Amino acid sequence: MIWFALWREYKLSTAEILAVFPEGKTVYFSKDILILDLIEENEVLQKANFLWWTIKIFKIIETDILTDALEVEWKFKYGISTFWDKKNLKEILNSTKKILKENWVSSRFINKDFTSLSSAQIIWEKLVKSGTDYSYIFDFDKKYIWKTIWVQDIYSYSKRDYSKDRDMQTWMLPPKLCQMMINISSGKTIYDPFVWLGTVLIESILMWNKKVYWSDLNQVMVEHSRNNIFKFAQENNIILEDVEFIKLNAKFINESSVLLEKNIDAIVTEWYLWEIMTQKNISIDRIDKQKESLISIYEKFFENLKKIKYEWNIVICFPFWEISWKYIYFEEIYKTLSILCDIQPIFPTSFENITTKAWSLLYKREKQLVWREIFKLKIKN
Repeated sequence: MIWFALWREYKLSTAEILAVFPEGKTVYFSKDILILDLIEENEVLQKANFLWWTIKIFKIIETDILTDALEVEWKFKYGISTFWDKKNLKEILNSTKKILKENWVSSRFINKDFTSLSSAQIIWEKLVKSGTDYSYIFDFDKKYIWKTIWVQDIYSYSKRDYSKDRDMQTWMLPPKLCQMMINISSGKTIYDPFVWLGTVLIESILMWNKKVYWSDLNQVMVEHSRNNIFKFAQENNIILEDVEFIKLNAKFINESSVLLEKNIDAIVTEWYLWEIMTQKNISIDRIDKQKESLISIYEKFFENLKKIKYEWNIVICFPFWEISWKYIYFEEIYKTLSILCDIQPIFPTSFENITTKAWSLLYKREKQLVWREIFKLKIKN
């Protein structure tokens, strides 16, 4: 069995994991943890770096810490964390240290102040490489010991985000959200018709996709994204197999040479979330004006995809807003989707209660008033 420690946006975490490991059998699920059976450790490690919304990954072990310690020639350095029963961590650390000492094992635990380890501590101390980071789960009178086999690279995403050639007045689609959207699209050859800074495509390149296609109405954004994508590929020694980018108004997506000539199997995108709003300038009138501008673009976009009988998945973000502690959803787009699209379930049937009533997922960042609603769609026949 494999245990995934979920990010605070646990719904996004779960959607991504289930999309990447569709054959996995769910053994346990909560806001903190997803445990899957029927998946192999090697496969998990091959795909783990594509899981932004997962903090750590563990495998269950049948032995104990002493067994590992006896195989180490020098000082045994280790860490222990607990889930749910954090009060007992000090007792566990001291009793483990005592057992190791009684068996003539020189050892040192990394935990400072008897607290569970952070990802940064585990990375710094190289505990995954040494196989000596452990977590305990207590289920009534049973104790389960898990060994950490992967920890998220907490530094790589911020590096990719802030190294981009960008216009600070535009909304940036976070790399972590892009990866999740690509994962749930199930696509291998991605097209982004509202490219902006090229974040979706940079993430798809990281996920072994060497063919990148994009378009945008704004020539400046086409160039920004081109610079970002080629710079990223060069810095990471990635040779792209095919690249095509064009200036195109996405309302006329049916005229896209990329979509018509390439073997695209997913559209993953987000259009402009419109102007950045603050507590001082947000209002119902401004939101309504934004909706009016956006809906005309999206109606044409989906109508013209239907014209060319586009049949693959579309994963897309729409904005929603917070004003006076209330959410205002883009309900006008729901009507358009009901006419032109079939909304696809993001989760298996047993998980469907964790999406919204519209079968969407929500992504919110603190102190922002414009947030994202994520849909997986197919154009109706």
